[in-house]
Amino acid sequence: MSDSPNKEKDTVKFSTDSKDRATSLLRTLLRCNYFRDGIPSEAELSRTLRIPRTSISTALHVLAAENLVGKQSGNQGWVYHGWPNQTPTGQVTFVVNTDILRGWYSLFQDWLIGFEHVMSSEGYETQILCDFLSPQDKIQKIRQSWERGSMGVMLASHTEAVIRQFLVDSGIPAAMVGNANTTQEELGSICSDNRGGIEKLVGYLLSQNHSDIGFYSTGLGYHDGFRERLSSYVSVMRHNGLEPRHDLAFTEPHSENSARKAAEIIYRQPSKPSAILCASDREAFELVTELKHLGLEVPRNISITGFDNNHYGQILEPSMTTIDIFAIEMGRVAANYLLNEMQVRQLPVKILLPTRLMARNSVQACGNPAIDPHAYLTSSGQETNRILTF
Repeated sequence: MSDSPNKEKDTVKFSTDSKDRATSLLRTLLRCNYFRDGIPSEAELSRTLRIPRTSISTALHVLAAENLVGKQSGNQGWVYHGWPNQTPTGQVTFVVNTDILRGWYSLFQDWLIGFEHVMSSEGYETQILCDFLSPQDKIQKIRQSWERGSMGVMLASHTEAVIRQFLVDSGIPAAMVGNANTTQEELGSICSDNRGGIEKLVGYLLSQNHSDIGFYSTGLGYHDGFRERLSSYVSVMRHNGLEPRHDLAFTEPHSENSARKAAEIIYRQPSKPSAILCASDREAFELVTELKHLGLEVPRNISITGFDNNHYGQILEPSMTTIDIFAIEMGRVAANYLLNEMQVRQLPVKILLPTRLMARNSVQACGNPAIDPHAYLTSSGQETNRILTF
């Protein structure tokens, strides 16, 4: 899903290899002026980005070859040189509710990588707005960025209706990327095929002889995409004559105790599900940890799947079976949509990107699978073979 090299002004690697990811992420953060107080040490960057220090060192030398960074005299670390050989022709704003490097948020990082890559190729500098005290604070900061010359806004987190309406009323070019607000109609949005992704996951678990499958999610009260995933799970289970389990579907927002609560419910059940489908990889990672504390090993005692193909899903143990939503490509599509919106007002359409099943080690078959894992039926009765196995 990458463009031909002659159409790009620089190179972004879409591999999940840590060295490639370190280079892409660092390049993006530097061009967004994320490190306002200077580039941290390699050790601090490794800790903050959760990427091995050797990969950080390699990335910095690659960026030095691009003349984006340079070594300070006396071995005092690295310094950002700014955009080499050009001056940005404009600025756009990328809005995310929390610090993009906090916690397990590689999904937001991937959206930003794809978005900023397209914008920089077109001569636009991207600024990041995050950590808001309230919806009114978010509106105020967006208004200030607009008054300082920002030409468009990309919303990459759950966005309240009052903010969406403010953008429409103010005539500020804006769009959304992600799955938190899939039912809104005020702004154009780039989402993933949540229903299709869940069909692939449930179908794969069925192909591995799992029939007692639970669904774990938090934030169902405000996250449209999670509700879509729950609805699809219920539909596919019933289509296959199986009873959905709702005891781990929570409407309240995610908290540090959410996975512990879910794990304790599972632990106390006399008849435990053989597999749990989680609404996101972050929730899957946390659930695996809490189950392990209670003596339940994944996948030996119970299989777990995530959703969204978070970067960490391949490097944690066990590696996470999940749905790839092509997050970097989502960011690229979102950037192109916003570029068009900045030229002339667009019809606020919803663009759905496809999904792909990533079968990894967090799922173990129950007995001998009776169904070919490369051909199973979705709730629409259609066969699919879009499985990528690691």
